[in-house]
This record gives sequence, C-alpha cells and structure tokens, in this order.
Amino acid sequence: MNMGSESKKEKTHEHMKKAAEVASKSTCGRARCGSIIVKNDEIIGKGYNSPPRNKEENKRCSNSKELYHKKVTDKTCCVHAEQRAIMDSLKRNPDKIQGSILYFARINEKG
Repeated sequence: MNMGSESKKEKTHEHMKKAAEVASKSTCGRARCGSIIVKNDEIIGKGYNSPPRNKEENKRCSNSKELYHKKVTDKTCCVHAEQRAIMDSLKRNPDKIQGSILYFARINEKG
C-alpha cells in the first residue's frame, strides 16, 4: 500500500470534517453548507452560507419555491459557502489561492 496516498486520504478526511464544522455555522434554513480552501495543509479561507452581510432579516428560506420564476435555480437568498470561502481567501491570503483546493460539505440537522 502506498503510504503517501493513505496519508492524503487522512488529510482529505480531516479537511472534509473541518468543512462540516464550518457548515454548522450556516444560518440558511434550507441548506447548511461550509467550505474551506487549503494550500500546503494550511486553511487559507473558509465560509458558510448565510444572507449577504449576515443580515438575517434578508433570509427567504421559508418562502415557497413556487414564488420564484421556474428559471431561477437558486431559490435561496444566501451567499454560498464556496463564494464566502473564496472571498475570505482573497481578502486574507490573495497570494496563496492559486493551486489551492476547495473542500465543500453539506450537513443535515444532526450535523
């Protein structure tokens, strides 16, 4: 067995667990998602889905999907976890984002 690939699997599992931890902070009523961006085993950005500027009064999670035009595929009002992770990385570590890896997790109400 290749020890390098086993170690890589363990690191990937750790990163996915961390993305799930970040997802637990999501305030979206439809999908609790989290993302981290990693480069050289360092987390350089992270994010979870929630309304823009975290203004909870802008949430539309409880709105019926039928209220939206059928061509609208994203019926949430949230900034996606991946978007927030990229923005965070660009703000804090713009020189490290090239060649990095984004990990994404979506959790249920039990985590």
